[in-house]
Amino acid sequence: MKKVIFIFILVFCMSVTLYAADLVNKDSKKYTIEVTTYGTLNTSIGSNTTLMGGAPDGATIKIKETGSTIKVNGSKPVIIKDGKLSQ
Repeated sequence: MKKVIFIFILVFCMSVTLYAADLVNKDSKKYTIEVTTYGTLNTSIGSNTTLMGGAPDGATIKIKETGSTIKVNGSKPVIIKDGKLSQ
C-alpha cells in the first residue's frame, strides 16, 4: 500500500512540473508579478532572470508595473520583454 501511495505522489509531482512554464525576464528591470492559479502569489523577478517552472499551465500572470497580463498555455516559456508578457 505504501508503495502505491509513493508512486501516485511521484507521478502527481512529475505531472505538475511537466506543465509548468519557465518565466523569463529579458529586460534590464526588476518587476513585481502576480501569479493567479487557485490563489494569488505576489513575487518579483530580477532583471535578465529565469524562474524555472514559475508559471503553471492555466495560471494568469500580471506585471504590476505595466499591467501586462497573460494566461499561461502549456509549458512553453513566458517571456517578459519591454515590459510585456508573451508566450
